[in-house]
Amino acid sequence: MAHKGIRQYQGDESGNVGLGQLGFKALTTGTTTTGDGNFFMIKVIGDAATANVDIEATCHHGDPLDVHACVTGEVIYGAFKNITISNISVSTVQVLCYYG
Repeated sequence: MAHKGIRQYQGDESGNVGLGQLGFKALTTGTTTTGDGNFFMIKVIGDAATANVDIEATCHHGDPLDVHACVTGEVIYGAFKNITISNISVSTVQVLCYYG
């Protein structure tokens, strides 16, 4: 059965997912892909405000995502299946992929 995104959860479960309480997978220069899973949020973190990274993601519903030069602090929401990063501008950039 296909994942239904946030509709997969009921009541308090959806609130916990929204708070990130299911955890995350960190992508860095050493680990550049999540593999298949259920992710609902992508957040870019790092030291430099000018740091950026390219993000590609396949989605459970809708078109794939292809974003270039995501900057530190940027957040993307969706029903993601597989997330891959490339062209990391500085080694301190991490992309947090939240399970959901």
